[in-house]
Amino acid sequence: MFAILLTVSMFSQGFTMVSYGKSFITAFPEDLGYFYPNTSSSLRVTALIDGTSVNIFYNGNSTPTQTISNILKGRTVTVVFPKSAEVYQLNYSTQSIRITSNKYIVVHSVSSTALTINAISAQTNVVQPEENLGMNYLIPSLNYTNFLTTFGISQSTKYNSFRLIIINAEDTENNITIVKNISDKIQLVNFTIPSFQLIQLQADDSMMMVNSSCKIAVLLTHPCLDKKNCTCSMIVNQILPVRFQGQNFVVPHVPDITQRQLVMTSNDNADLLSQDNTPLISSSSGYLSLPDLNTRYVTALSNVSLRLIIPGLFIELIPENQFAACYMLPFYSDNRWAVVITKTDSRDQVRIGTSQLINPDWYDIPYTQYSKVRISLQSPMNIIWHPSSKIVVYIVESIGNTVYGGPAIPINEQPDPNGCMPPGEFVVGDQPLKWTESLAYCTKPEREFACPINKNLQIEFARQVNTTNVEGWIGLRRSLMTTAWYWQTSTTSASSSVDYVHWANGQPQDKKFELCASLSLNRTDDFKWKSAKCCEKKLPVCYKQPKILPLLTMTSTVYIP
Repeated sequence: MFAILLTVSMFSQGFTMVSYGKSFITAFPEDLGYFYPNTSSSLRVTALIDGTSVNIFYNGNSTPTQTISNILKGRTVTVVFPKSAEVYQLNYSTQSIRITSNKYIVVHSVSSTALTINAISAQTNVVQPEENLGMNYLIPSLNYTNFLTTFGISQSTKYNSFRLIIINAEDTENNITIVKNISDKIQLVNFTIPSFQLIQLQADDSMMMVNSSCKIAVLLTHPCLDKKNCTCSMIVNQILPVRFQGQNFVVPHVPDITQRQLVMTSNDNADLLSQDNTPLISSSSGYLSLPDLNTRYVTALSNVSLRLIIPGLFIELIPENQFAACYMLPFYSDNRWAVVITKTDSRDQVRIGTSQLINPDWYDIPYTQYSKVRISLQSPMNIIWHPSSKIVVYIVESIGNTVYGGPAIPINEQPDPNGCMPPGEFVVGDQPLKWTESLAYCTKPEREFACPINKNLQIEFARQVNTTNVEGWIGLRRSLMTTAWYWQTSTTSASSSVDYVHWANGQPQDKKFELCASLSLNRTDDFKWKSAKCCEKKLPVCYKQPKILPLLTMTSTVYIP
């Protein structure tokens, strides 16, 4: 047992998360909310860069089921799937949905049903890009009987357990291990999942973790979670890998909710959660109650995952170490709010689109540096950002007596006073050139020689560039007079001084005739730099400066047959 937990803890260091990417995989869980109504399942795909093309792979097809071309920046396309897209059977299935693109996009998922305005099931979630997936996941301990007892609900459906959907995110066979604790004895369940396929399992409080040999996406779901008044709602929660855990959380107040509990998942079940230095004591069912419905700050002794559990709604809470600076908010109903949490001393700087948020109803969160506000939004597509501080934003909606929502989509990790700035675009030329020729090739309007002047830009380069076995020129060279390295760029976006380096072992060579710098375009070499003769021919690496994300607009709807 100790060895298993130790393995997981190695991957538990916090990472800041953004939710854009070029490759996504997901599935639509079975939705039987309010007893077998008609359902609607769709994805919203938003382009962050002009000229974006998107491919949709559905139901095990190796060729795209649908291709959407030339989406402009800030435009959103809705992709609607048939009822048959829902994963209704336990066992293996080819019903995964893959989304790939040539440039950065974000993907948001919605499932809903409606017979009458008061009989609706609705769930939304951020589909995480491949970069945010992992191989180690902790599963929350959820017993359905305990859930009903905790919230004083009488069972009205026959679905008495939660479900776990595990999706193989890679084009190779994936070895999966389910770790269970049954009567204080560890049991391992091993199986494999073929390329891009999935398996749906019944989930209970014996499941502890899922480990895999390749990246997977993991969805916690229930087809018809009982609520009061003899209704039910489908639940879907995309579980994040253990590396996205944290120790400090701001638990938001969800409008129109009168009951809520917390569920903590950690490597060590003995981890203590506290609010305002007062321990939160879990019930016999493992739920943790907060003393009131106000927004509260809770802390753990080590890295944990935390969920806010409400009848009909699970919200994965974002730890403080993963707050971001800019969020996209897609909405689906007319009753829509954002819950914004920011530092108290800079709360007057929060922006909605191009306008400053002017709201007198800020609430100071006790014993913290944070304040929160609930705001009603007019537009179904919004951007909320902060120019100088990290924030966290949650989406809340309601239709009839159904409340749904979750975290907004983080776009910018670091604050930028210019606005909500999606990443710039690295472009590698297709013809080898000398260094000076590469400089001329890259020096064009809105483009420059690539200058990875800091770690974030180097990481962004690694995320964007397709790996090859050749080398590329970057805008780094030596002075003929002093042999000191400096950045040479056609704009003022980069400083000439070199404060960050990513040299390969033994580099740079101490040779006066190796005056220019190249980098490996091979991922296995970690895109390391080395010195080289400027007259050698290598592929030019250019950089398109990021532009402010404009106001978001809906453009079209595509139907998958």
